[in-house]
Amino acid sequence: MVKSRVEVLHRNLGPSSIWNQSGEVPRLSPDRTRHLIDTLGCEFDGGGSFAPGDGEAWSLFKVALDLYPRVLLLNTDLLEVQAITAMAVFCLNLSGTQIQGKIISEAARVAQRAFLNKASTSSDAIIRSRAFWVVYYIEKTVTFHHGTTSFIVDCDIGSPIPIVQEAVFGDFDWFLTSVRFARLYSRTFTDLFSISATNNSKTAYLSKINELEGLLEQQCRAIPPQFQPGTKLRPQTFSHPCEIAAALRVHYHYHELKIALHRLKIHVTRDQSSSQSTSDMIDMMKSARAVIDLTRVIYQEPSTPFFIMIFMPLTALFILFDLVIHYPAHPDARSNIVLLESVTGYFSALEYATSGYLPGSMLIQFASIARTFHSSSHPAHVEDTNDGNSGMGTTIGHPSPETLGTGSSTNSQMPWEVKPDLKNPSDISDYLTIRSPTSRLTPGLEIMDLFGGPLPGVDFFSASN
Repeated sequence: MVKSRVEVLHRNLGPSSIWNQSGEVPRLSPDRTRHLIDTLGCEFDGGGSFAPGDGEAWSLFKVALDLYPRVLLLNTDLLEVQAITAMAVFCLNLSGTQIQGKIISEAARVAQRAFLNKASTSSDAIIRSRAFWVVYYIEKTVTFHHGTTSFIVDCDIGSPIPIVQEAVFGDFDWFLTSVRFARLYSRTFTDLFSISATNNSKTAYLSKINELEGLLEQQCRAIPPQFQPGTKLRPQTFSHPCEIAAALRVHYHYHELKIALHRLKIHVTRDQSSSQSTSDMIDMMKSARAVIDLTRVIYQEPSTPFFIMIFMPLTALFILFDLVIHYPAHPDARSNIVLLESVTGYFSALEYATSGYLPGSMLIQFASIARTFHSSSHPAHVEDTNDGNSGMGTTIGHPSPETLGTGSSTNSQMPWEVKPDLKNPSDISDYLTIRSPTSRLTPGLEIMDLFGGPLPGVDFFSASN
């Protein structure tokens, strides 16, 4: 059974980088091995579930969770890191969002406790490097989605990035690309969204944003055309499900970072009326449209990562909805409404796929409201449109950036005030004042509170008999 499910994993994910080069299972105790591999393989073999606690895969995962405290008590080494990382991989889907943060943060801690972040000359050096960079990629991307601080310190990494042949598709190295994106996430959070970054002046913010935009575009240009963001993703050109999954991640990572950078730039320059702000809004709109267009190739399966199946499409929905409401006379408003109807249809289909667990059909109201509002307000703007004033920011008062796909009911969404350039030395005391954490602007559209709360009636640590 274990062997057959390893083969299932290989078909869907490729030989997992958290194991060794031949894809062999690490030599934990028989029970741990069986439940870790069975859990991941079962999820891809029809035994997964969208709801936590349901299905065969979750029955196996509960046993792994029961063993989890014992793993933490062992001497931390490669095998323990691999075990917890396998659990973290399972928690990337919808059913694992409740405990995702805890498992992934522990994977980051044990990886550093086992010194996997250091260069090694041992016989298993390549395996150690592979395991560390898998943890790095997962932890950096997930903490950015949640708007939380990473446990991995970038300046204390000496582990080389290995060549993983199984993750090379033609001339595209997915493993290396994923690490580069994770590094961009890390730099973006540190330079722009951390507590210390709130002391940046407006000039410093814009300089950092432009620098990171340049790095993102440079990264994009280095990706082969078949996988490159900004180009039409054509599933028929790929020969393996792994390639489609990698392409989706590349596109969504690119657009998430683009949206984060553009919305921050809009916020920083919110007191200025400039063509640059309009350009940033248009670019953010293009990213949201691209995200929705990609929903046509998403597999609505329990094994599909939450980030791909829900997080990015929902982010794009909110952005386009806000833009239609604030700019009903914009030339792209009609096509944006069509895309809103498309993505709400996607979420309705997801409600069906999840047997009602995720009530996605309620989002249809967003498309209905947007179309009704556009129809009722558009005639009032016909004259402005004929005069050539149909651009963003001309038909209606300039909206606050909090409404442009950035808002939430949580206090953490209240944006900070950007520090002005200091001209008076006496202002230094204010400049050095630590800002309140409740005034942070989080990096992405924070929707995790919709999914991260406790689930009544589910005992994650109760193993099934």
